[in-house]
Amino acid sequence: MRNTYITLDALKSTGALNLTGTAYDTRLLFVLENVSREIDRYTNRQFYPLVGTYFFDGEGTRELFVPDLISVGTLQEDTNEDGTFETGWAGTGRGGTDWLVQPYNAEPTADHIQKPYTKIVVNRNSAGTQDEFLRGQRNYLISGTWGYSFVTRDGGKKLTATTGSIGGSATTTLVLNSTATGTGLEVGQLIYITTELMYVRGVTTGTLVDVDRGVNGFVATSHASGSAINVVQFPGPIQEAVLIQASRLWKRAESAYSSMVGLDQTGQVAVFQGGLDGDVKALLQPYRKLLV
Repeated sequence: MRNTYITLDALKSTGALNLTGTAYDTRLLFVLENVSREIDRYTNRQFYPLVGTYFFDGEGTRELFVPDLISVGTLQEDTNEDGTFETGWAGTGRGGTDWLVQPYNAEPTADHIQKPYTKIVVNRNSAGTQDEFLRGQRNYLISGTWGYSFVTRDGGKKLTATTGSIGGSATTTLVLNSTATGTGLEVGQLIYITTELMYVRGVTTGTLVDVDRGVNGFVATSHASGSAINVVQFPGPIQEAVLIQASRLWKRAESAYSSMVGLDQTGQVAVFQGGLDGDVKALLQPYRKLLV
């Protein structure tokens, strides 16, 4: 998937690689994207939002365990296993008359919580028509937004377009309102405008931004001039883990892939043992999901 959990500027900053210029930007962004996917593999989960449709087996119980879930669009049932999902369960988002999500207080879109839903249960406290998830093979379909969390902040910028809007086609350059507050967008950010997720590939000036449209299953759509630009926020320990691991890999490349590198400022010698850094593993440990 097209995203990284920290920006290119964060990796190049004085607190990390202390790099200036743009000569290595393409390579550095590639490193960040791949380290972010390594983090996903280690934790057995993704931290970016993904729109998609998943299929599940019913177990004849009142609950259905699901991958990290942010919100549900539709829940449908194939009652006779003929491949047609003819029965829709009433509810959307976090639930309805037929079903509810659990944990109830997870709130994957709340910055102070940032926890996903992991289970859907029959709603027994309403006038719903469903009693259980029928036992069967691939007899439930859930479309929705998946991932650990989907928290955004105001990016401080708004869209500007001479035609009054930008279309839902393959337009890749956004024009920003230069009078809006904020310092602008950065390469590597996921931005959310109206209902569309975009990936920032380049910032040519303070007001021109090159993006990939409709990424991670989101649909490219039209946006009115003046639409707010929101930036997706990832959990702090996940960002720090990517920064440490990406910095380590880059420093190792500078040392001709040696198993150790000396630091002139301190006289210390850092020894590389391969795999994820120990501090990275410590940061990620609370987020690891055991596979059953």
